[in-house]
Amino acid sequence: MLTRFFGNLVLMATHLRDNATIQFAADICASIAGALDSDPQAKHLTPLWDSLTAKGDALVQARRTSERTLARARAKLAVLDALWDPEIAAFGRDMVDLSGGKRDQAPYTRFFKSVSPSAAQDFGIDREVQQGTEWIAELGRDPNEALAVKWTPRLKLVNDNLANASTNRRNALQTVALQGTAEELFIADVNRELDILEGDLLKLFPGQPKRVAAFLEATRPSTRRTRLEPETNNETG
Repeated sequence: MLTRFFGNLVLMATHLRDNATIQFAADICASIAGALDSDPQAKHLTPLWDSLTAKGDALVQARRTSERTLARARAKLAVLDALWDPEIAAFGRDMVDLSGGKRDQAPYTRFFKSVSPSAAQDFGIDREVQQGTEWIAELGRDPNEALAVKWTPRLKLVNDNLANASTNRRNALQTVALQGTAEELFIADVNRELDILEGDLLKLFPGQPKRVAAFLEATRPSTRRTRLEPETNNETG
């Protein structure tokens, strides 16, 4: 809601942009709560904005936690992928040796008929896991043979670790996406409450636009600052 009074132009509450950071939104709520709390006649409106501030602060922490979790998940996945590759290379070399150096004979062709060890290492994560699962399944046809005894636990270790890391990254990405949705809903709530607040203040202080505007100062695109305050990016519009 934008309210203009002709003569001396007074700009009232400005909505937060949809892409405003959650930290910025929480700070706006805190500023409004502080403004309301400073005036005995408007003090009764403070609790809602304290509540919005607390909710915003919780979302700020949740954002930090979700992004940190995603960063860790990505880092772990990169390391476990780097462990998967050399184990597959070693598996391939062993099959070549057991095939007398001939890649057109078993047991090499049993595992690498359609894909070479080096090509498998260039797959995306999900395809690497799928390929590893297929090799493990092939080894499982005779769990007691020497190849299975030697390679099943080794391949299963790196493949399971890679699969788990991939799942953790996927879950972390989903959490960040849900966080973004929660923040968008919060900003929509704040904007709605700004409209309601402006209406309430106009009723409390009829004919006093500057007094009403003072409570909403934090939302203004070009907030007045003293010479001691640094310029900051603003996220209202």
